[in-house]
Amino acid sequence: MLSDDDILAAVRRGLGAPGADDAAFPAAGARITRHLLLAGEIVRCVETRTEGTAFHAGTRDLSDLPEYDDLDRYPVPAPADPGAARSTLRLVRRGSVAAHACSTCTNGRKPCARCRGAGDVACRTHVPCAGCEGRLCCLACEGTGKRAREAADRPQGETASRVRCRKCGADDAACGKCRGAGRKKCGVCGGTASRPCPDCAGGGTVSHDFCAGTGRYVEWTEGVVVREPVVDTVEESSDLPARAFTWTNEADAWNRVDHVGEDAFPPNGTDTGSGPGSGTRTDLTEATDLTEATDLTQDTDLAEVAARLKPRLGFRDGEVARRVRVRYLSLARVTHDDHPDRVYVVIPGRPAPRVVTVRSPRRAWRLAALALLVLVAVVAVSRLLA
Repeated sequence: MLSDDDILAAVRRGLGAPGADDAAFPAAGARITRHLLLAGEIVRCVETRTEGTAFHAGTRDLSDLPEYDDLDRYPVPAPADPGAARSTLRLVRRGSVAAHACSTCTNGRKPCARCRGAGDVACRTHVPCAGCEGRLCCLACEGTGKRAREAADRPQGETASRVRCRKCGADDAACGKCRGAGRKKCGVCGGTASRPCPDCAGGGTVSHDFCAGTGRYVEWTEGVVVREPVVDTVEESSDLPARAFTWTNEADAWNRVDHVGEDAFPPNGTDTGSGPGSGTRTDLTEATDLTEATDLTQDTDLAEVAARLKPRLGFRDGEVARRVRVRYLSLARVTHDDHPDRVYVVIPGRPAPRVVTVRSPRRAWRLAALALLVLVAVVAVSRLLA
């Protein structure tokens, strides 16, 4: 954490003044407040367990599935990665597997519902002629065998030649395909009025869907354990606007907390090393009650992180594992009586802190008021000219 002297020296450098020269930005009149940026996520692995009857058509070997006596007490190891993709574990209740012979079929076959086991279905003996479709089959008798007083006109656009009608004998009057009959024998049944059933191909029986044609099925009590990650995103700026995150970058001295376990913090963070722009990484390997986090006197920022995370760390139903991965950075907000229109935000980093200058609320209000006055003036002038 930067000291007040380090913060003021950074502001002076940002103003172009030597760090030791406090004339441009004296300590008197300077007001420093500290604000914590906190970002990251809490990932929980949430588990649900359900039990029900399972069914399989045919035979099945279930020896590859784990057995259980009490599903709620069956131990499943906690996942190494709480954020792993959804997983499903299926188990078999011990002694619940029962194989049955299908009682509603014969060796996996049942009578065909369409033909009622007969193997064939009714069919038309004749079908309309494909050439004339039964219309104007003969221009002289129209398929009746008796010639009309006036012959029908040849269909407009007809190019096929007409033949002698076998019913009335008229030359060049009948359709060439049916010769005046208007219909032909059914090509499927040959005019017998019966054809093989299309559902059973004439066999009279079909496969039984319930047992998949095997004549057997298996039932058992199945337990299902489903685990999936639930992510709680953390992003807090501690009395700074949300855009404060845009003032920072990866090169700043972010501190990181990365812990997989039931609780969020150990009594003391362990510094596992830091590099340029990486800040300090706290590897939390020992679980402890979060309520003890307020005793973290060695790192007041970490204590504040613990306090901010505490409301989010209640256990959810079915939670079996948790990973807390956040980063935090303490910013200093500096205002000065000699600089009423500016706010200086000091961001820790390497090799030196950075300074971001933003408008003060006072200046923002003044600009807004000026814009309002300009708008009022424009409206007033436009009315006078109207």
